[in-house]
Amino acid sequence: MESARLVGAELAKVDGIALIDNGVEETTPALRISVDKEKAIQEGLTVAQVYQDIAAGLTKEATVTTVQDTKNDIVIRMQENPPSLDDVRDRVLNVRARDGSYHKVRLGDIATFTETQTLRSISREAQRRYVTVSGALEEGRNITLVTSAAMQALDGLMLPGGVEMRFTGENETILTALRDLMLMLALGIAIVYLIMVAQFQSLLSPFIVLVTVPLAFTGGLLALLICGMEISIVAMIGFILLVGVIVNNGIVLIDTMNQLRQKGLERREAIATAARTRLRPVLMTALTTILGLVPLSFGFGMGAGLVQPVAIVSIGGLIYATFMTLFIVPILYDLFVKRSPRSVKEQELEEIGE
Repeated sequence: MESARLVGAELAKVDGIALIDNGVEETTPALRISVDKEKAIQEGLTVAQVYQDIAAGLTKEATVTTVQDTKNDIVIRMQENPPSLDDVRDRVLNVRARDGSYHKVRLGDIATFTETQTLRSISREAQRRYVTVSGALEEGRNITLVTSAAMQALDGLMLPGGVEMRFTGENETILTALRDLMLMLALGIAIVYLIMVAQFQSLLSPFIVLVTVPLAFTGGLLALLICGMEISIVAMIGFILLVGVIVNNGIVLIDTMNQLRQKGLERREAIATAARTRLRPVLMTALTTILGLVPLSFGFGMGAGLVQPVAIVSIGGLIYATFMTLFIVPILYDLFVKRSPRSVKEQELEEIGE
């Protein structure tokens, strides 16, 4: 209980946390009886026998009655005035010796007594007791930042031996969800890359297209910053959405460049021609998606605010990555793709020649 009070006192000092509850405000008096094992053995008793006799003297067995085929538990409560400490200390135990005779043993002669305070209810997890210290988040505060500050405040707190402390609650749920979303994000990027490898029949061209993904993420983060929003689970869904959308522009450009080079155009000429001829389709594709998300980005209507970060991340990522793609993809293509892609006709002729 003292550890819970210490933790609650430290949390009360953290900015952003209110209504601290250390979980031990409501306690009840308790009497702790410690039986001396050696003295009990000398009297012909075991510790279990002593505790069993004490329990039998302080409690009475309940019974079960059946009324109209319904079983009801009958609990017999103790008297309103429980026995005092002196009464318990003077309790006499009847011990039977090996020869069959009985002798009396005073409980106070083989046990020590300590008056203390205990919880009205005891919570257990994995057979271990625990106390929940909780606090409410002040309005307008970020739970992740406040939790981080609480962890730093409790980092140097010295707790008694055998006492462990861990954080749980809403922040733990958010972190778990973010880890799952990060896994989904990595899986989405891998799937998109494999699909482009099958399309381009190359490992390098899809890699150039994937460069647009970090550009989209940069635009999404800038959009959140401009709008004064923070990274959340809903915003992460917007980043996952960008992975499948933003690569379209890069695919269109590189595919056109490959087709022009197969027709005999020199590398830089093919790059310039593809950038010029595909500028309008690229801009129109991005613009239609952006305009479709604009109403959602304002958060109008009931429940729209829950998905507003998705629209803001998508719009920011599309705007930034679309314009950067028109410069970055041609530059990377010129630097890394030196060999001209073979046309289907050339491959067929090569196979016939073999």
